[in-house]
Amino acid sequence: MKSFDVVCIGVVLLDLPVGPVDEHFFYHETTMVDRIRLTTGGDAFNEAVILSRLGKKTALIGHIGKDMAGEMIVKRCAEEGIHYEGMLIDPEAETRINIAMIDQDGQRRFLKTQTKVSGSFLPEEIDFSLIKSSRAVSLASIFSSKLRNMDTILQIVQTAREHQTVTFADMVPMTGGEGLKDIEKILPYIDYFLPNLEEARLLTGKNTPDEMADCLLQNGVGNVMIKLGKDGCLIKSEKERYRLLAYPAQVIDTTGAGDNFAAAFIASALDGKSLRDCGSFAAAAAAISTEAAGAVEAVKNKQQIEAYQAENREIYS
Repeated sequence: MKSFDVVCIGVVLLDLPVGPVDEHFFYHETTMVDRIRLTTGGDAFNEAVILSRLGKKTALIGHIGKDMAGEMIVKRCAEEGIHYEGMLIDPEAETRINIAMIDQDGQRRFLKTQTKVSGSFLPEEIDFSLIKSSRAVSLASIFSSKLRNMDTILQIVQTAREHQTVTFADMVPMTGGEGLKDIEKILPYIDYFLPNLEEARLLTGKNTPDEMADCLLQNGVGNVMIKLGKDGCLIKSEKERYRLLAYPAQVIDTTGAGDNFAAAFIASALDGKSLRDCGSFAAAAAAISTEAAGAVEAVKNKQQIEAYQAENREIYS
C-alpha cells in the first residue's frame, strides 16, 4: 500500500499577478489595475495544490528559503493538505517570487528573481523515499531551473520504474541548447508526457502535432499529450489517438493553465479513467483555471470540473 497518490517535483515559489496592463504602463507614474494578490506559483506547487483539491494525497519536493515567503509557502501547503517534509528549506537562500504582468487578453509576461534556490536539484537533494511510496511522480517541468540535471531526472524515473510508480512529465522550452538527445535515456521511463505545442516542436523538430507525438512515442514515451492552447489537445499512444477541443472560457489569466491541465490529467489517470476521459477532464480544468487571476484561484474540487463538463457536454458529444 503506497503512502501517497503522487509526489510533485519542481519549482516552488510565489506569484504576484498584476493586471490587466498594456504597453503604456511604463509611461505613467501610477496605474490602477483590477487586482494584485500574492498567490501560489511554480509548476510543482501549482500541480500539488490542484491535485490535493481533487482528492489526491500529495507530497511536494521543492526548494525554498527560510524567510517570510518560504513561511507563506509552508503555511499554504499545510492549508491545502500537502505533505511538505521533502522540501529543501535553505536558511541561506531567498525564496523566489515571480511578478506576472497580465495583458488585456489574459496572456502574461514574467519578471523573475534569480536566487540560490534556482539551481537544478542534485540527486542527494531528492527524497527518494517519497517516490518509492507514491503511486505516481510528476516531473513538473523538465528543463526548468530545478530539473536541468539529467542525472537527477534519470535517477528519479529509474527509481519510479523499480517501485511501480507511474511517471508523468511536463517540460518548459529549452534555453541552454538542449535537445531530444539530452533526454533520450529518460524518455523510455516516462509513462505520460505533457508538453505544449511549441515545446514539442522545439524538442522534436517536427512540424505537426501528430509528427511530434509519433517522434516521442518512437523514443520510448508511453503516452503523449500535446497541449494546443485554445485549439485543445492531442492525445496519442501506440493504439489510441484523440484530438480534443478546448472548452470555452472567459479568459482573465492563462497563468498555470498547463499546470492545471497536468494535475487534472494525473488525478483522472489515477482514478483509472480512459485516455480520452483524462484529456476531457484536464481540458475542463485548464479552461476553468483561466477564469480567475492566479494559477490556482479558480479550480476548487472535482465536482466543480465535472459540473463544468456537464454544462458543456456538446463539446465532447
